[in-house]
Amino acid sequence: MSLQWIEQPIVGLALGQGIDLPGQAARSRAAWIDSRQGDASLLLVALLWARQCADVVQALEEQLDALFADFLCTPQGWSDTQAARQVLSALNLRLYRQRQAHASPGELSAGLLLVQAGEVHFLQAGNIGLLRYQQRVLQSLVGRAEQYLGVQAELALVQHHLPSEAGTALLLGPQPLFEVADLQAFRSACADLPGNAVSTALSPLLQAPGAAVLLLPEALPAGMPHEGCQPLPSVVQAQVGMRLDGWLLQAECPYGPAGRVFQACAEDGREALLWLAASAADEAFWQREWVLRRCSLAALPQVVSPRQPRRFAYLLLEPPGADMCSLSQWRSARGNLDAATLLPLLGQLIDAVRALQRRGMQGLWLSPRQILLNEQGRLLLLPELAAILPGVPRQLLPAEALPLAPELRAAEAVDGRAEQFSVAALAYWLLCGQWPEAARSAVNDGSRYVPLARLLETVPQGWDGVLARALAPQAGQRYEALSELQFNLQQLFEQEAGARGATGWRGRWRRLWRRR
Repeated sequence: MSLQWIEQPIVGLALGQGIDLPGQAARSRAAWIDSRQGDASLLLVALLWARQCADVVQALEEQLDALFADFLCTPQGWSDTQAARQVLSALNLRLYRQRQAHASPGELSAGLLLVQAGEVHFLQAGNIGLLRYQQRVLQSLVGRAEQYLGVQAELALVQHHLPSEAGTALLLGPQPLFEVADLQAFRSACADLPGNAVSTALSPLLQAPGAAVLLLPEALPAGMPHEGCQPLPSVVQAQVGMRLDGWLLQAECPYGPAGRVFQACAEDGREALLWLAASAADEAFWQREWVLRRCSLAALPQVVSPRQPRRFAYLLLEPPGADMCSLSQWRSARGNLDAATLLPLLGQLIDAVRALQRRGMQGLWLSPRQILLNEQGRLLLLPELAAILPGVPRQLLPAEALPLAPELRAAEAVDGRAEQFSVAALAYWLLCGQWPEAARSAVNDGSRYVPLARLLETVPQGWDGVLARALAPQAGQRYEALSELQFNLQQLFEQEAGARGATGWRGRWRRLWRRR
């Protein structure tokens, strides 16, 4: 999709802002956007209103930049209204995370109008209202003051479909503006529309704090010429010092796919992890990005919204802590892990995998280079390749990848038990430094599980049986769910730890008794 800003007044649309108050302002913006399926272009109108916010005008402009840039990055398989909902949901989740981290983003309300071929959809989040003038009647769609963005993890959104009739006028603005406006004068002004009177009808409302948009759906042009949607190209031979859409590549990261993950800094000072795509941005690329955007888990990275449309295929992520390194590096420095160290790491990894599975991403390649850890044991999974993604055909994974379930290398059915295999293979590798035979790329039907007891001096009793089942070459022989693998490992570890504790207590009691 491409975007064309509305810089000159057009018949049927007027927008502007009124007075700004300390810590309170509103801004609106409109743009033509190419259609997804080759139909008429879409007119996207956005209005944001913020309260109790520092640098409020700058914050609103940045949020509007991100909102339009994010809309252009939504999967082509989505409808325009679905794309708008997901963009607002991503913004809501970002603000919610800030609020949970005690970095209050203030109160932000949003209203979106999507106009295409005379059809209008209104998306309402927070205290944004809409007045509809139709057949001399003024109808009010009232916003909800308590449901501003970021209050809760799930977006509280109201959506309206507004069939267009002759003489219809739509007025979008913060709800408090309508409570102090002279609506009788506005109703009278609407009776004289359309024509050049659109700006005249809006002007009195801009004498108060806030912003407003006046829209006449039937008077709008049919849309802008369709340019067609071309996939964003990949970057070939990226180098430190290169600039991409305002982002400076500062250093290549020692984790993730080699040559494709960089520390980057934007012209406005923002820092991010810039992850270059291996090929042009297809539907699978965008679906992966939006799976991540919809996951609210500490063990998964947060996507950073660009503030200008991307021209190349890459993903922006919140930068990991400077003390984080890949699982490969972490294990090389520590050697074989014991069970007590392993279990918390597996718990975080399983939580991250299950969050992705719930969003429709399955058959993941859990590469040790794309699992990060710090000294405190905090884990961060950087997912990329997966066999199953929402709305796209099954994806091919590198046959030589480790660890990878056998069904991912063959044209066989894939479900969540493929991740169970990979998690168990990672546990085996972390404990003894070798990949289990069934996880190797050159596996054959005669592969057998080699017990950890042959390779290690200490391993919790029963763990070999649990891992052997999770590593079964046939998915049907594994546990039904990842949670069963986790529960069994944890239970056996606690049983053995309890038995050791009881034995140690009895031994200490006997020694004390003999001394007496």
